[in-house]
Amino acid sequence: MKIDTLQLVNFRNYDQASLRFPRMVNVFYGKNGQGKTNLLEAIFYAAFGLSHRSNREEDLVRFGQDGLAVLASLEREDGPHRIRCKRCVENGRWRKEVRIDDKKTAARDHYGFLNVVMFSPEDLQIVKGEPALRRRFLDMEIAQTDPLYYDLLVQYNRSLKQRNRLLKDIREEKASRAQLDPWDEALAGTAAKLLEKRLANLARLQSIADPIFRTLSEDQETLRLVYDLKANDGEILHPTADDGRDWRAFYGESLAARRFKDILQGTTGIGIHRDDLDPLLNGRPAKAFASQGQQRCCALALKMSQIEYVRDRAGEYPVLLLDDVMSELDSSRRRQLVSFITDKVQTFLTVNDKSLIPAFPSNAYFEVTGGCVRPLETGPEEGLREDGGGGTA
Repeated sequence: MKIDTLQLVNFRNYDQASLRFPRMVNVFYGKNGQGKTNLLEAIFYAAFGLSHRSNREEDLVRFGQDGLAVLASLEREDGPHRIRCKRCVENGRWRKEVRIDDKKTAARDHYGFLNVVMFSPEDLQIVKGEPALRRRFLDMEIAQTDPLYYDLLVQYNRSLKQRNRLLKDIREEKASRAQLDPWDEALAGTAAKLLEKRLANLARLQSIADPIFRTLSEDQETLRLVYDLKANDGEILHPTADDGRDWRAFYGESLAARRFKDILQGTTGIGIHRDDLDPLLNGRPAKAFASQGQQRCCALALKMSQIEYVRDRAGEYPVLLLDDVMSELDSSRRRQLVSFITDKVQTFLTVNDKSLIPAFPSNAYFEVTGGCVRPLETGPEEGLREDGGGGTA
């Protein structure tokens, strides 16, 4: 999978721009605040229809404008394609439209059409950060290659939101407890299906991640990924794909048992939205016992394994986005990462200092200054063409 061109209209600090990428490793370099990360964000937006750093899509629109557009042309194994994401104000309301090959596309069909793996400084917190980071890592990985998982996740989040709203109404005596029954049933059924998919895919991820981690640690350490299911009364279970347990019944019984407590708290205290992924380094929790260097090595292994996981499931490598990660890694890890991706994974990365990137023939360099991008040591046809008003996104 490879992105050939990217066009932006009123995206962040870019007015109109058209970029061309003939090489596999594309390095955006320059001082902070110039727009390097915005370019990666635009690619992420083309892939998922959302931002990796803001929940408000309106924040992506160039200041003073009433709309944006991102157009990406790409090559997949099944041929060339075009994705256009447009968000604008119509009749006083924000409206978004996604088109793939000029056909309107629903979110479920858009998600995973352009497979992207993002690695940012925040991802270095995967090991020691909040459980939500690890759940998001797992969800994005599976959903890109499994449309049913995406649908189930949307369904689960809707049911969870409705149940939580109902819990508050019951607490305020605006609804009866009996009204929880259908929501408990729906939530238990969806949670069971999602858990089974998580466990099956975690087993695949484990088989990929450990060999990568062994290589990064020069065969000195091992990595094991354990699923933490937070049950009632503080109990933590460690289910696996071959448990054979009736998880629908488990969730149904657990929701019923904690109904009174959920009503008091106004939120659902059990479900896949409460679970965690526990990386074990040499059999011990990396979050508590690993050094900072070991934790970063573990995070790097997880991201590199995500690349191989997507290739294994989708049949081709995803596009990799590295946002200011190189400065957080030592020279050995930087070289290992670039060696891993060179010539097989199209990569877009940002750095303040381009010397942080090991020089390989497949590298292309772009200097970013105040929303303007200048290709270095490449011809105009190989870099960015600045458009005064010729953007076609």
